[in-house]
Amino acid sequence: MDRHALKIPCNVMPFLCEADYSVTLSEMIHADRTVSFHVAIYLLRGSMEIIEDGERYLILPNQLFFLKSGVHHWGEKPFELGSAWYYAHFYCEEPLDGMGELPKGVHYDKKVCLEKGEAEKYIVLPKLTDDVGENRIERYFEKMIEAHVHGNIPQASVCLWQIFLECTQNAQNDRMGSTYARQMKEYIQAHYIEDFRAAEIEKVCGLSYKYAGTLFKETMGQTIREYQRMLRLDRAKQLLKETNRTVTEIAQMTGFTDVFYFSKIFRRECGCSPSEYRRTYIPGI
Repeated sequence: MDRHALKIPCNVMPFLCEADYSVTLSEMIHADRTVSFHVAIYLLRGSMEIIEDGERYLILPNQLFFLKSGVHHWGEKPFELGSAWYYAHFYCEEPLDGMGELPKGVHYDKKVCLEKGEAEKYIVLPKLTDDVGENRIERYFEKMIEAHVHGNIPQASVCLWQIFLECTQNAQNDRMGSTYARQMKEYIQAHYIEDFRAAEIEKVCGLSYKYAGTLFKETMGQTIREYQRMLRLDRAKQLLKETNRTVTEIAQMTGFTDVFYFSKIFRRECGCSPSEYRRTYIPGI
């Protein structure tokens, strides 16, 4: 287990003190700091590098990363320009479970002392996890930020707990097919606009396309083509929100050669046409 992994006791509700959206509009390097709260970062697009206690982490889109309170973290490389992310600052008392002295340089103001035999009544969060399946972690972040903005701290904290549970479930499922699924996911993320063939997927992971597709579905909760379509639609929504390009241009830029098919798929998946989406979109930040 990572010595700076967060351990969340099941008998204490975390307290969310800040949650919001951020984007890099100019060169930005993560602050050099040690803070009294935990930090959760969900990257929407771009990339960022953060160093915690000398350990270097690269965060990619649809990944969630946790920083532990009391541990020195900083950045050395600028974030990729245009990177966007959700973040949350929260407090959660650390359980004492007889594991010995804290690592050098780590300090906690409060602890929860569990009764003898109850040391296992906590969950351990992975430092870095993929948001697999239907991007549930991203959706919980959206709900959490909305609740926080409206001052509903209990509801926001419940959403934070749901994020914790998704992380632990993802970690449990990240076994046999994880390596192959990650290879395929990275390939699709890099080539999702292209009409790649089954042979290209087979070359990437060294498996038959049928078996690779089965592992991908079991790990990600989506077929390869469904995941590709989701990436295309996410990019199309971003372009609709952030540019003045026509629907036809956006369809072509995201791999949909037929604008009518693009509009049909967009309406089916998003519940409205691309033009309606553009007119009704209101940034939630």
